[in-house]
Amino acid sequence: MRLGPWRPSAPIVVAAALAAVLLAATAFGPYGWFIDEFYYLACARHLAWGYVDHPPLSIGILAATRAVLGESMTAVRLPVALAAAATVLVAARIARRLGGGPRAEWLAALAVATSSMTLVMGSFFSMNAFELLLWPLTALVFLRLFDENEPRLWLLIGLLVGLSVLNKHTSAMFGVAMVAGILFTPARRHFLTPWPWLGALVALAIVLPNVLWQWANGWLSLEFYRNAQLGKNISTPPIRAVMSQVLFQGPGLLPVWAAGAVFLLRAPRERSWRALGVAFVVLFLAIVLSGSSRPDRIGAFYPIVLAAGAVAIERAAARHGRAWYVPATAALLLASGLVVAPITLPVFPPAQAAAYTRALGLLPPLERGKTAPIPQWLADRTGWESFIDNMADLYRTLPPEDRKRAVIFAPDYGHAGALELLGPGRGIDARVISNHNTYWIWGRGLPQPQILIAIGASRKDLELLFENVELARRDYCDYCMSWRNNMPIYIARNPRRPLAPFWELHRNFG
Repeated sequence: MRLGPWRPSAPIVVAAALAAVLLAATAFGPYGWFIDEFYYLACARHLAWGYVDHPPLSIGILAATRAVLGESMTAVRLPVALAAAATVLVAARIARRLGGGPRAEWLAALAVATSSMTLVMGSFFSMNAFELLLWPLTALVFLRLFDENEPRLWLLIGLLVGLSVLNKHTSAMFGVAMVAGILFTPARRHFLTPWPWLGALVALAIVLPNVLWQWANGWLSLEFYRNAQLGKNISTPPIRAVMSQVLFQGPGLLPVWAAGAVFLLRAPRERSWRALGVAFVVLFLAIVLSGSSRPDRIGAFYPIVLAAGAVAIERAAARHGRAWYVPATAALLLASGLVVAPITLPVFPPAQAAAYTRALGLLPPLERGKTAPIPQWLADRTGWESFIDNMADLYRTLPPEDRKRAVIFAPDYGHAGALELLGPGRGIDARVISNHNTYWIWGRGLPQPQILIAIGASRKDLELLFENVELARRDYCDYCMSWRNNMPIYIARNPRRPLAPFWELHRNFG
């Protein structure tokens, strides 16, 4: 039989377009590295089963990427762009599994592709892009389990849940919410069989190496999460929390995901789809009532309810004889994506992005006490090249003997990682240390530095450790987060007491 020409389906086209946009923004956009990427690359050079602030799965992916493609910005961001594109395809598949036709599939794909969360998380390397894929993928397996009553799928669910937690500890919330949802449906009968418990053992086996790392290192991540809750997360009263959920998905997507949540909750009693609706409500209420949780914490669930919303809209169009519902929704999604693109994608230069942000009036804060004229996910891509140039110029002013003995202290993993990645190309060959998160572990046991170039340190603390402390210069950046601007850089000489005891007492987890 002669096959006709291959024509890609609409979801494949949407996914490919999204990946192309994300990679083009990296290759041709006016921004550089994102602050966390410096740190993740440093972690990829120190492979372990755990880190202070995250588990190791995403770092393993990054290490493999480095080994094959190198450390260029485009190479580093390729896996997250592909993960975002794959999320589009999974959402379309969920819509099909929920009984949607071709129009629902491509509408689900378009909704995910134009979501602010997808555009932001797919534009720089982090574990969030993989979470955005893993939750919907797990939900798709749940739907197949519900529809086909194939208990062995619990093993695959255990695998995916284990990988999710090995990617982000907070993904355990998804597993808890799904259990709560299943208890409200006929699918709870599965808990009377051994299969869910075998799946739980699979998940535990995957996470166990990280648990053992935590145990061996004194459960450092618990301290990190406690500090983040107390000193990092902003206060979010219920109304503000709801508005943050709307904004972080994109205002134009509200009708779709709201319709999706209702569609799942109103599923017939015998259909276990309702478990997904209940799980979403559990997570949504947890965020709204927590009082201080980040709005992106449950972002990975939205592709699921967006897919359900696409099916609901397709069915409403058929039921009411309103064929225009689907194209009208698609137009709304595209318009919403275009409106938020200048503040979600790294395409507009900082000055224009700042002006657009002011005109739009949407600048959601993510962390306490940190401000910038542009959103944090753009602001933290600015100022790094000028910082490295400033440090290289200072480093060259030191006598050759001082350069050999100098150690550079950075106050956070971003400055430390930037110096390690970009510094050698500017002639900075000194060892870099930091007491921030996992850098604190890597700095333990350091030989006493004779000369310390200290960025953003407390002069009072330096004078306790060194006899001579001088302010060498300051580092400025126009569009970066406020805490990075006007940062002092000291040169400290002639140690008066050892650094090691001070280091043990002054770790910065947060």
